[in-house]
Amino acid sequence: MSNTWKMAAKIAGGPLVGLIIDGVEASSKSMNAASAKNIESLREEAAKQQIKMDYSQHQARVAQELAIAKRIENATEVEIEEYYDNSGKGSAGLNVNAETQTGSLGISGENRRVSKRVYRFKGIAGADADVYEQNSDDNSQS
Repeated sequence: MSNTWKMAAKIAGGPLVGLIIDGVEASSKSMNAASAKNIESLREEAAKQQIKMDYSQHQARVAQELAIAKRIENATEVEIEEYYDNSGKGSAGLNVNAETQTGSLGISGENRRVSKRVYRFKGIAGADADVYEQNSDDNSQS
């Protein structure tokens, strides 16, 4: 990505996009340097990158929750809807009949995902409405 496009993306996307771009570039450079070495150093670098990505993802979630909490604190009206049901189940079975010398193997799985997260913030709590008054006293003499 050229420097012009990187700067434009950072400006348009804000600081979070800038951090993501910088992180991707840094990890790409590290992986390229490790790939020039042996496979073990490449695996080690991949493990390091995975740990860094997990940590960054955790930090992003915390930052998101703090931002939401701040918006809730500062809003005059808040509407929140959250639905989470990320359930799944699976089973496997083996059936053997010794008399007929037959058997069967079965695997089944089910995944159900319901998730909805809606936040609506209205107004700014504690902010007095600015009232501007204009007087039209016409005391001018001609």
